[in-house]
Amino acid sequence: MKASTLSSEKRNLEIEVKLKIVSPQKLRTQIKMLGFHELCHREFEDNWLLDFPEKSLFKKRCLLRLRQFQGKSGLTFKGPKTAAAHLKIREELETEVSDRATCHQILNRLGFVPAFRYQKYRSLFVKSRSGKSKRVVISIDETPIGNYLEIEGQPETIRMLAAKLGYDPRDFITQSYPELYTKNKPRPHDRKMIFKK
Repeated sequence: MKASTLSSEKRNLEIEVKLKIVSPQKLRTQIKMLGFHELCHREFEDNWLLDFPEKSLFKKRCLLRLRQFQGKSGLTFKGPKTAAAHLKIREELETEVSDRATCHQILNRLGFVPAFRYQKYRSLFVKSRSGKSKRVVISIDETPIGNYLEIEGQPETIRMLAAKLGYDPRDFITQSYPELYTKNKPRPHDRKMIFKK
């Protein structure tokens, strides 16, 4: 059985794509017309990627992220991407942490240092509440490098929804935000993708 057909719940897999968008408001209307409801509207999100000084996680194509979103903090580990046509598939382990600052200190004591920081305003849309393996999550992300749509779910659902929203698999983006930032910014060694105050 191919990895893309396995249950993301059983394997703790993140299966998603990004798509470049021009008008978040127009897309918001289209998403709601497909039967999705908005869980949150333009909530600010702050993310810190952490690694060892020798960048051992990066070299293994893994990441460790500490996230602040909707008044909650979460710690996430992501494994290497699995080869898949037009889709980003990787192991994802995530847990909520009650105290972000203390978690940051613990990770620092263990030898982790800040590797990259990125911010965005995220709107979340869901349709199914019948279990994580069947749940589809659509996000509109407004970032310092542009606006993106993320669709997370099973491969066939991602392709179907993308088509209904006017996208083709050739439009699918599988890079992470740090990768997109490095690719699009004139200062690729800058370790912050944040909004200017």
